[in-house]
Amino acid sequence: MRESLSRERAREVLDSVAARLRTPEALRPARVDSLAVGHPGIALLFTTLAADGDAEARSVAHAHLAAAIRPPGGLRASGLFGGTAAVAFAARVAATGPDAYRSLLDTVTPRVAEAAVERARALRAGRAAGTGALSHLYDAVSGASGLARLLLALDPHGPALRECLEALVDLAEPAVTPHGTLPGWWTADGPGARGPNPDFPRGHLNLGLAHGIPGPLAVLALAHEQGVRVRGHAEAIGRFAGWLAGRVHEDGCGPYWPLTVRAEDELGGGRPPNPPTRAAWCYGTPGVARALFLAGRALVDKEWQELAGRSMRAVLARPVDTRALEGPGLCHGTGGLLQIVARMAYDMDDAELAAQLPLLAGELVDGMEGMEAVGDFGFLEGEAGAALALHTYVEGDRSVKGGPSHPSDPRLIAWDGALLLG
Repeated sequence: MRESLSRERAREVLDSVAARLRTPEALRPARVDSLAVGHPGIALLFTTLAADGDAEARSVAHAHLAAAIRPPGGLRASGLFGGTAAVAFAARVAATGPDAYRSLLDTVTPRVAEAAVERARALRAGRAAGTGALSHLYDAVSGASGLARLLLALDPHGPALRECLEALVDLAEPAVTPHGTLPGWWTADGPGARGPNPDFPRGHLNLGLAHGIPGPLAVLALAHEQGVRVRGHAEAIGRFAGWLAGRVHEDGCGPYWPLTVRAEDELGGGRPPNPPTRAAWCYGTPGVARALFLAGRALVDKEWQELAGRSMRAVLARPVDTRALEGPGLCHGTGGLLQIVARMAYDMDDAELAAQLPLLAGELVDGMEGMEAVGDFGFLEGEAGAALALHTYVEGDRSVKGGPSHPSDPRLIAWDGALLLG
């Protein structure tokens, strides 16, 4: 029998995590400038706590940002979760006004823009060569989708963001492959490591929010809401969302999405029975549902929003041991599920989803018990990220708002923008 977690107890756990992570010098991340495991991700936690009135949290967030850029050699430009973009994201979230972190942001924004343009052009070149759309060039973690989300906050009207969005819109155009015509985000390899995969001899179509087409869909929807649009923008949102809606499966609890679709099945119109799925952010129904909801909100399509809501209620109706989650983290654990359920519950004013939050928070805290011992303190899979999801539960709908993340200033961005949730 699962037990509900009170908000008071959740706040105690949150405060305990924060106390352990307050001193940057006491932590030894594998990569200091990584949003996934390093200081920028931990800075997000303290920036969020500072908004609650924690007098010291803002200076702690600043100390973590300083620790991220302190090593010699300068920051490396890469995807959203590493180097320049990771620091830029954390600084943009921490910026409380137009002059906050202005020198740092002025320095790193051109580097982020350069990395984004590089991804966009490589993505187009690969498709033109017939080798498919490599996920690390367009995805949320390493590719154009994650960098575009950051540029929406850094330089929403700049040429780099436009080039990124245009490359993502191009993915809506069909790809002519040696095997036949497939959706434009077809990848010749299998999911994960590059190279031949006997389970995917003709490649695949990825449905993970972290590494598949829901990522481009989410960022295009958010840009559309912000009024930042390129030619074919709405049509691409419609094509991606329509494709996802057409690939949904049903079981006794309701709709769900598989992790991937094999090229053979897409070409033949086949629907393998009972494909594997999970209830994580990175792969599975919650990430797809959030992207589909954002698309429906952007284009005012109630059917997509309703399908997203039904699929989330179905996730929570299934037995816990079928969720295929790993640990309490944001990426493939309970933290990511809690954050998406909270976002959807508050945005849709869904009492059924909201009623599940205390149970999910209880599962999250149970899973966090062993994290301190192994020193897993990062954002994507560690204590900082789990604590941020717990904070969303503690603060309720004050922590996430419907519509664009910050309607009064669309350049402001919430911490879960790194997950393309808002």
